[in-house]
Amino acid sequence: MSTDPRQERTLGQLVASATQDISTLVRSEIALAKAEVSVQVKKAGVGGGLLAGAAVIVFYSVYFLFTTIAEGIQALGLPRWASFLIVTVFMLLVAAVLGLLGVKKMKTVDPTPAKTIAEAQETVEAIKSAVEHPGTTVPAPRPEWDRPGLPATVPADAPSAPTTPAASSSNGSAPSTPDPSRDA
Repeated sequence: MSTDPRQERTLGQLVASATQDISTLVRSEIALAKAEVSVQVKKAGVGGGLLAGAAVIVFYSVYFLFTTIAEGIQALGLPRWASFLIVTVFMLLVAAVLGLLGVKKMKTVDPTPAKTIAEAQETVEAIKSAVEHPGTTVPAPRPEWDRPGLPATVPADAPSAPTTPAASSSNGSAPSTPDPSRDA
């Protein structure tokens, strides 16, 4: 008879453990993908805002350009249309700078979640290894932030609650309490 506690688990316990592990894995991969993509979306938003600012300025500068042409033809006097032309050229320069900054920012956007893809490939390799060599891979414990239905761990030096005689067995432990070392 083997003393390895993992061999004593029932098929139902193994399936439940595998389902829980895969669920945790999928949730972790989705959280990583969300975090990685949100950074890229933020960059795209800033670049898009700069491009929108450039478009607004170009839109308003068209008004000044046409006003400048009309005043130049009508008056042919340097002071009035020259002032409109100076304003138009200045606005177009500002639009060009904003447009260049927006294009530069948009070029830094990388929409592929590289970390998530690498993590998924590592997970596939780990699963393949576990299938090829069953019983050699010990699953890592679930992180604290991903334990909604599990009770919090109790420190070893904390006093335990008194047990009632009806709920305890001959060795002093509760009969329905699972052995945590068997889940490792």
